[in-house]
Amino acid sequence: MLNQSEISAIRNFNRDYTKLLGIMNKKVLNTPLSWTEGRVLLEISFNNDKTPIEVATNLELDKSYTSRILKRFEKNDLISKSPSDTDSRSVELSLTADGQKLVKELDDRSNQQIKDLLTDLSTAEQKQFYQAMATLDNLLFTRK
Repeated sequence: MLNQSEISAIRNFNRDYTKLLGIMNKKVLNTPLSWTEGRVLLEISFNNDKTPIEVATNLELDKSYTSRILKRFEKNDLISKSPSDTDSRSVELSLTADGQKLVKELDDRSNQQIKDLLTDLSTAEQKQFYQAMATLDNLLFTRK
């Protein structure tokens, strides 16, 4: 088991990385969306025609909070809802043209953010960073 000093070092890294990515900022990557709203929009994009419950479940969000986000998205013409083919009590979500445009903007800005983050590292250091991230991903998420 890790000792307290090692646990503190991990927590410190998490705080620093969160700050580096700007996750505590109110808006994601200079868009009108909060970080949670950005993730909800991307979830709909990544998993086409998802239901509101599936989005909330996949992101481990409160269903009523997710519902409020989706209502704002619909009001702002970022998503559309259509009756579910498999469950008459539910709806399926899809991105509108404006929603697709915003997702592309988020993707482009996210990609640039990572490029900017690594720009001062040598090619070897970038590969080392990637390998460390892949190791963490394998240890924390892939093995589950």
